[in-house]
Amino acid sequence: MKKIFIHINQLIACCILIFNLTSCADDGSGLLDKAESGELNEERVFSNAGYTGQFLTDIYRRMPNGWLENVYLDAATDIGESRPWWGWVNTVHTGAYNASDIPDRLNRWADYYAAIRACNKFLEHIEDVPADPEATILGSILNDSIREQRKYEAVCLRAYFYSELVRCYGGVPLITKTLDINSPELYTPRATLQEMKEFIVEECDKAAAHLVSRQTGMDYPRATSTIAKGIKARFLLHIASPLFNNNVDALGNATTSDMPYSWGSYDKQHWKDAADAAMDVLTNDSYYKLVVKTENSNFFPQASYPGSWKAMGWFNVFVTDYNTEVFIANPYKGNTNELEKWQLPGSFNTGGDASYTLPTYNYAAIFETKEGIPVYKTDDYGVPLLDSNGEFEINPASGFDPQKPYDNRDSRFYHSLYYQGAKFSNLTINVWRAEDGRKGSEYQVGYANTGLFLRKFLNPKAITRNNSGIQGTTSHRYPLMRYVEFILAYAEAENEYLEDGADRSKVIEQLDKIRERADMPDVRTTFQRNGWSITSKKQMRKFIRNERTIELAFEDNRFYDIRRWKIGEETQKTIYAHDVILNDDGTITYKIIPWERRLFQAKDHLLPIPQGEINNNENLEQNPGW
Repeated sequence: MKKIFIHINQLIACCILIFNLTSCADDGSGLLDKAESGELNEERVFSNAGYTGQFLTDIYRRMPNGWLENVYLDAATDIGESRPWWGWVNTVHTGAYNASDIPDRLNRWADYYAAIRACNKFLEHIEDVPADPEATILGSILNDSIREQRKYEAVCLRAYFYSELVRCYGGVPLITKTLDINSPELYTPRATLQEMKEFIVEECDKAAAHLVSRQTGMDYPRATSTIAKGIKARFLLHIASPLFNNNVDALGNATTSDMPYSWGSYDKQHWKDAADAAMDVLTNDSYYKLVVKTENSNFFPQASYPGSWKAMGWFNVFVTDYNTEVFIANPYKGNTNELEKWQLPGSFNTGGDASYTLPTYNYAAIFETKEGIPVYKTDDYGVPLLDSNGEFEINPASGFDPQKPYDNRDSRFYHSLYYQGAKFSNLTINVWRAEDGRKGSEYQVGYANTGLFLRKFLNPKAITRNNSGIQGTTSHRYPLMRYVEFILAYAEAENEYLEDGADRSKVIEQLDKIRERADMPDVRTTFQRNGWSITSKKQMRKFIRNERTIELAFEDNRFYDIRRWKIGEETQKTIYAHDVILNDDGTITYKIIPWERRLFQAKDHLLPIPQGEINNNENLEQNPGW
């Protein structure tokens, strides 16, 4: 991946030189695709095999990288919080934004249409670019075979950006050519879900038919047939979900099939389409599978790990540059320790800010015991029920001791969280507070303080800490798409397609791969121990959603999942922290306390289209409630 992006700085400079613009990112932003400025010199770009290849490479740069802004997107959900809570995340939590004032992190419209415009421009020119077998620039059009591959990479990328727009807004204007100031397509209305489905599925199918199933060497991780099929499957799952697969909009108003944000009725065939597409991903190339690995008990020097050593595959996914699970990833600033510095406790980093994204106790609560028993009682949405003291109601079948809250949990818990008493390098996490005013070294004052820190993605094998601060370097790759997502997508879609009471053996077969990798009880054993029915659609749905949240947390999925499932009004009400109290006798008492009351309204299940776009296009319909 690093090799694809290694020339980005040079490419930006090249774009300035060639296009006489301030940066490539300005190309296409604003109202759909900006009209040509008259200053662009396309001839030099698309008459050169190397420059043309760089143009396409730059489009990959526009794909999300959830780590670049330090605060992950899922911090704006029930599982996360931003340490500096006064930023864009707080704007989301308080509902303090509207269509005219959207946080930059949520304003995807201009960015994605800029990428789509670049794809359109590339596809309009690629057939006329002279091949140059002597070109040395990465991605160059060396011959007609490479030209064909690059063409369908652009087709795949365009489908990707359109599918991402649907996740945010529903149906959007479909533009497949570059526009000028007089183009009537500037006033294109939003497409219906059916039109979006036909376009994206067709684009993905075309790309999949012409691309190799996986890339190696210098071409990793350019688009492949596996990625094209993954885009299709993710998209079909999204539009099969309750937000769209319904006869009402997010506000409960009746809908029709010609609206861009609803099918106008429920049709279970949408689930079947999504299940089939996900299975197509899982079987596209036998190379791809879950990373399953066992490590020795001395794997983490000077660090505590109470989990199963058989469950180390999940950890290895995020610290291994190339593996069998990740289809495509975005590199994070090369070989550094910056990600660790920005997510570990502030006391560990003597050189600046840290712990930008904090996990909530809501997140910690979803992990089962090692025996597969939920530790708390929850409602149908997975929200913990409260006892008479206002704390989470313990599930007595779990044997859970709230004063030993970190014992005997799912191994993924220990790869996901740092907590009181856990170790990093030779340092012990101390987040306690004492009644006399003393604070543990990791207790955060003046910032968000949930009693927990995010461990997922970090590499305590390569990164250590001494008196000079964080030491060592490692590489990280932000996973944009990985195999486990499509196991979960298949399980969810197939479960929803099947009638209640039907045999769910195929669903269970896929989920058991995840459970085995985590060294957790298989699905049938888990359901038996909890008194659940393996043929119950409702109970299986709840189980799948919990597994999905555990597996994909902080990978920009929870943010969209709560919206497509239409559960935001239930799950985003109250965020909890773990209050760790040091008693006079040196013992610790744990309490679950409300950290933040949040506002999530029905309209928030879709993002607002920027008001400026609405003003400039009289045919552009705003989303309900905005």
